Amino acid sequence: MRIRLIFCAFSAAAVAAVVWPFLFGGQLAWRDMLVLDSPGMTATNFGGGDLFARNAPQDGVLAIIAKLVPATWVVKALMVASAIGAAAGAWWLSNKELLPTLAAIGLAVANPFVIERLMQGQWSLVIAAWLLPLIAAAALHGVTLLVWLLMFVASLTPTGALVGLIVAVVCLRKHRLLTLALGALYTAPWAIPGVIATFRGGQEMNAQAAAEAFAPRAEEAVGTVGALLGLGGIWNADAVPESRHLGFALFGLGVFACVLVGARFVPRRLLVLAGVGLAIATLAWLWPTGMAWALEHIPGAGLVRDSQKLLLLALPGYVMALGHIPARHTVAAALALGCVILQTPDAASSLSVLRGTQAPLVDNNLVAEINERDVLFIDRHTLADIDGRLVVDPYSKVVNKVESGSLSVDGTLVDLPSPRWQAAMQAWEDNDRTALEDLGIGVVVEDEKIIAETSVTPHSVPWILTSLWLLSPAIAGLAYAGVLRNERRSNPTKI
Repeated sequence: MRIRLIFCAFSAAAVAAVVWPFLFGGQLAWRDMLVLDSPGMTATNFGGGDLFARNAPQDGVLAIIAKLVPATWVVKALMVASAIGAAAGAWWLSNKELLPTLAAIGLAVANPFVIERLMQGQWSLVIAAWLLPLIAAAALHGVTLLVWLLMFVASLTPTGALVGLIVAVVCLRKHRLLTLALGALYTAPWAIPGVIATFRGGQEMNAQAAAEAFAPRAEEAVGTVGALLGLGGIWNADAVPESRHLGFALFGLGVFACVLVGARFVPRRLLVLAGVGLAIATLAWLWPTGMAWALEHIPGAGLVRDSQKLLLLALPGYVMALGHIPARHTVAAALALGCVILQTPDAASSLSVLRGTQAPLVDNNLVAEINERDVLFIDRHTLADIDGRLVVDPYSKVVNKVESGSLSVDGTLVDLPSPRWQAAMQAWEDNDRTALEDLGIGVVVEDEKIIAETSVTPHSVPWILTSLWLLSPAIAGLAYAGVLRNERRSNPTKI
């Protein structure tokens, strides 16, 4: 009983250290994270806008949920619940000895990958990272329905859908075909629009620049390989706790050394997953030209252009290895716990930037005047400066904004402006209202004022795929009921 209380207390402390900013009020606005209380029922939120559906189904789900409760409440609750799930998964994967289990819990909840991605604002990717150890544990123990439900939550983001499916299929011993089918269903809100966008000719990127810009990055004292081995190395140096710029990433190598101590107790399948994730991330750094070729020639490769994300595949193996350091290796277990804490000692303070803002993010009167029509903003682009924060333009979440999607990293253009945005801007410069109408644009806005209107009316929103995604847990439940019925028929109880 005493040791369980210690596990619970440590888990609570670890969870609180990373989710505390989500316990306050306000709308969430930091870099890639923009969660409004009431996002709109827009085409982009449901994967049908000018850009690839990178934020489906999460934005559409939040738009639907906001009809009942503020979307920010839901996201904040998901963050807390998922962090608790990470602690539970680490405990489940561990040998239940004190120090190894504490080290596993600490790594699952507050590893450098999680901290850096939170500082980049990628909240739904962090949810997937937190759930992966729990998915692996449930799969290894044959708790299939739980695996399917956790996959569903992880699939809020495309990367989460893919890694959740991979870990589940690799770790499950039964029902793999059904798992693949459900995994495919979970990807529908972004995969189907992505295929359509590919055939119609969507936004283009500078493949070589993208491969170089989003490659894993070296961290102080450990280089790029050392950063990856310690589960760090995100491409954006600004999304890194200050301690890691001062050499604390060295403790990540200590974590990796302790992982090697417990690795022999980890199923080979998890070690293979970890090796694959580390290898591809490293290869993308060593050979950006190869990544550029993949981005140009392999459909869907853009999902992994930020290749450091593939460290997600290493998380279950790392957590289980730390959690299975033998009891006789007390020094190694204590070292593991210390290194887990010291590799990001300033995590809690670094994450203070995630606290919600009370600043007005959009003009609700303008949103009402736009009235669901497609709108061209003359002076608003992909990112905006809101309350001193560089964040995704809030209007992209509440109206049918004609989006540029243009992105520069360190002064290099990575994503080119979308064809529709370029055509719309040219039409506006030429004062060609007919061309604007042909592009489906009903409103032109500058300085948050409507300066022109056309006869174009609002169009329907492609909400069906996201609605199907919301129903998929029920489909998973029905599939599991069918599995149980078939198993009972094939193994009748003897009287």
